[in-house]
Amino acid sequence: MNGKTTKKSAAKTSEQQTKGTSGKKQNNLTSKKKEKVHWYQKTGWILFLLFMFFPVGIVLTWRNKKWNKIVKTLFSGLFGFWFLILCVAAATPTPEKPLEEIILSLDSDQVYDINNPVDIVVETNPEDYHIPKSAFEITGGELDFKDDKITFTSSVDGEFDISVEYSDVMSNTLTLKFEDKEAIAQAQIAAEQAEQERIAAEQAEQERIAAEQAEQARIAAEQAEQERIAAEQARIAAEQAEQERVAAEQARIAQEQAQIAAEQARIAQEQNQQTAPVEAMVWLSATGSKYHNKPNCGNMNPNNARQVTLSEAQMNYGPCKNCYR
Repeated sequence: MNGKTTKKSAAKTSEQQTKGTSGKKQNNLTSKKKEKVHWYQKTGWILFLLFMFFPVGIVLTWRNKKWNKIVKTLFSGLFGFWFLILCVAAATPTPEKPLEEIILSLDSDQVYDINNPVDIVVETNPEDYHIPKSAFEITGGELDFKDDKITFTSSVDGEFDISVEYSDVMSNTLTLKFEDKEAIAQAQIAAEQAEQERIAAEQAEQERIAAEQAEQARIAAEQAEQERIAAEQARIAAEQAEQERVAAEQARIAQEQAQIAAEQARIAQEQNQQTAPVEAMVWLSATGSKYHNKPNCGNMNPNNARQVTLSEAQMNYGPCKNCYR
């Protein structure tokens, strides 16, 4: 009975030990599953950060529980030395190549307006060579250096030279010409206005002269017309005077003829009176159609009247009503 009991208890103890061991293994597996491994805890990432970003990598190295202190110290020293080399290399300036050429140029070749900035392009050989401000020489105006951009400005008109001398290298010289374009434009407008006013004044003067000439021509034409009228009137007056003279001459001749005829008639009458009975005598005017018994009847001019016998007068004339009632 005791042997059976002993065997049973031993079996129970062995079973309990087996169950305890299996329980511990299960607990360990469960705890391992619960512990999550992050990316920065992995060996590859730690080495990468040690190489590329040493401060973060060294912190992760000493927080890594898988590595012992010897490994951590080895990695820290190795990558620390590498990091130190990189820092020294970064801090050590790279020697520049000697400057060979400096070329200055502008955006365009023109006359610039005052107070407007002009971009200056600086080219060097080797490229991107740093030229300090003190190396620039100008004869006027102002240079502005801002954001790797160089501009030149002048507040007055004129020509200005820009050059650079640095490291025993002399650049070309730029000559910039500035004008006050607004003032020039205003002066041009004023000149155009003055020219227009001059042209208008000349035109007005020409019109005035033309008007004066036209007035003088009109006055001259009027004077010529008056002279022509006066000449025509003089001619007419001369013709009238000539006609009057001719008429007076004809009247004088007619009077003389009448006197001669009267004298002849008187002589004939005297002769007839001597040989024949006396015949009555009448008077005839120079232009009338009647005979009269007196030489001054009515409007008769006695100087132009002539005396004929009554029988002669009756042949072509009629008796005057005033003389023969």
